[in-house]
Amino acid sequence: MSELREQLQQMVDEAQWPDLTIHALNGRVIMVSRALKLVEVGEALVGDDTARFTVWLERGMLYKPTEAEIHERNRTAHRYEALIVRPFVLVHDHGLESAVL
Repeated sequence: MSELREQLQQMVDEAQWPDLTIHALNGRVIMVSRALKLVEVGEALVGDDTARFTVWLERGMLYKPTEAEIHERNRTAHRYEALIVRPFVLVHDHGLESAVL
């Protein structure tokens, strides 16, 4: 395992949506399909791998939540897995199983 991957893996943590709301409203939250690993996306972000990001975006595997979705998520008790890769917060919804939302 690469040093970067190891560091990112150690930084993955659980989060509650209220803690993510301000970041989401500022356009800093990227929702990640459960088909992808947060660490994999984090590596691509750190490495500025735009080709991989473009593919994931085109397939709907990454997206920024809308304002309506942000407020709707405040009404649920879902648990989230999050990885901060400044300036972004990569987020898995534990209830999200589909690759395309």
